[in-house]
Amino acid sequence: MMSKKIILALCGSLLVGSLGLAAAQPSAATSPAQTSSEKSKLLDKYDTNRDGKLSPEERAAMRADFAAKRAAKKAELLAKYDANKNGKLDPAELQQMKLDREATQFEKMDTDHNGVVTLGEYQAFKAQQGEHRHARHGHGGKRTRGERKPGAGFGGKR
Repeated sequence: MMSKKIILALCGSLLVGSLGLAAAQPSAATSPAQTSSEKSKLLDKYDTNRDGKLSPEERAAMRADFAAKRAAKKAELLAKYDANKNGKLDPAELQQMKLDREATQFEKMDTDHNGVVTLGEYQAFKAQQGEHRHARHGHGGKRTRGERKPGAGFGGKR
């Protein structure tokens, strides 16, 4: 039992590190067309007057929907992990949530379900996660690490 927890903790650490690296890598899988497709879906849903842009009222409706979705997710997590029903997650409850997430990630990586994640399974999972992450956040992979957007910076001129 203890070794399974150690394995899960190591896999979780590897997963977090790989996701950080994947976020820093440019993704060729996400094209500008995919990003504009995602934007057009949002526009179709929230542009009620069909003028091609979101008015302040339409943006407020979109933000309200996003806030409601976050609140529902929070309520779902509290219902599942708040063992003492005090309305917040204590350190032990947070640890249980973390272990459950790591176990789920491990199960996703272990595609042949033999209890061992091979290098191939890990690399396939990492590639898949990187593609989904970039697609979700609209990163088209045009800039490489170290490049900056024009005008981007910390306020000082170079």
